Amino acid sequence: MSDIPPVLTVTAVSTIGAADVHDDTADSWMVIETAEQGQLLLNLPGPLYRAMAQATELPAHQPGPGRLALTEAEISAYRAHIARLTRAD
Repeated sequence: MSDIPPVLTVTAVSTIGAADVHDDTADSWMVIETAEQGQLLLNLPGPLYRAMAQATELPAHQPGPGRLALTEAEISAYRAHIARLTRAD
């Protein structure tokens, strides 16, 4: 990780779902609304939809299909950045 990416504040989300609900490899789609960019259409290929659903339940360093396994240094950098963003001045 070279730099902390820009922050997007998600204000709403809607799942469009796979075009073929019987095909586990089909892409899923989501629309997210952000305070900074308005609505964004996300294409979540194959297992990425499951990775998004698991992201809030699994540790950040745990690898898996479609998961971005972060190093301890990356996790620490993100936590420090979040602390700075949320600190009450």
